[in-house]
Amino acid sequence: MTVDFDSLQEAAQGLGEDITTHDKAGLNDLSTAHLREQADARDELYDFVDGLWDKTTARVPDAGARDEYAGLAGLRDLAAVLRDNAHEVLDARED
Repeated sequence: MTVDFDSLQEAAQGLGEDITTHDKAGLNDLSTAHLREQADARDELYDFVDGLWDKTTARVPDAGARDEYAGLAGLRDLAAVLRDNAHEVLDARED
């Protein structure tokens, strides 16, 4: 099945928006130590996926416009949401 790049990326962004409330609620239930571990793990996930994206766009400058790279772009967006959720909860707790 061929999926339009914009729609697949929008789907990943929508998924991120849809899970944010549940994700933050779960993160709030963690101890501060475990929350820091989650934030660190999510940083690592994002950095890994972002690194894949950087390597891809170095080889294929127009990757953002090509269907075969839409999954990676969407995963990068979703990883960013997960990372940001953990840091928002951690920052609020540490204030």
